[in-house]
Amino acid sequence: RLGPFPVLLLLLGSWAAVLPPGAWTQPPTRVQKFIIQHLSAGPVQCNIAMRAVNNLNQTCKDQNTFLHDNFPNVTVTCGWPNRNCRNGQNNCHQSTYAVGKTHCSLTGGRFPNCSYRTTPQHGLYIVACDPRQRGYPPNCLFPVHLD
Repeated sequence: RLGPFPVLLLLLGSWAAVLPPGAWTQPPTRVQKFIIQHLSAGPVQCNIAMRAVNNLNQTCKDQNTFLHDNFPNVTVTCGWPNRNCRNGQNNCHQSTYAVGKTHCSLTGGRFPNCSYRTTPQHGLYIVACDPRQRGYPPNCLFPVHLD
């Protein structure tokens, strides 16, 4: 007879599998949040795509836009001339080419059952870029906010 110890180990091991993914890692960086909130390889259905966005703050975000582009392309935008952001800071940069976008507008529901209207768009975009991002090379600018 082995006693309760193997059963206890089995229970502890199975309990670890139900912890939320974020419980095992550091909070996402601003760059990682930007990627989750604003980048998609193509058009999205907002009711599905917004789940990951809303999980960041455990709330239904009122509005959000996804760029149909990849991280390296958007990062290049950080190298274009500075311009004022809507908040008055001077760390924004406008893309030089138009991209497909999906705009999501909250229509109702409560977290985690948020409902959204999906609106396809196409056009230029403006991103705020900052250096000094944890886990990324120093002295480089990275997108951290879609203005």
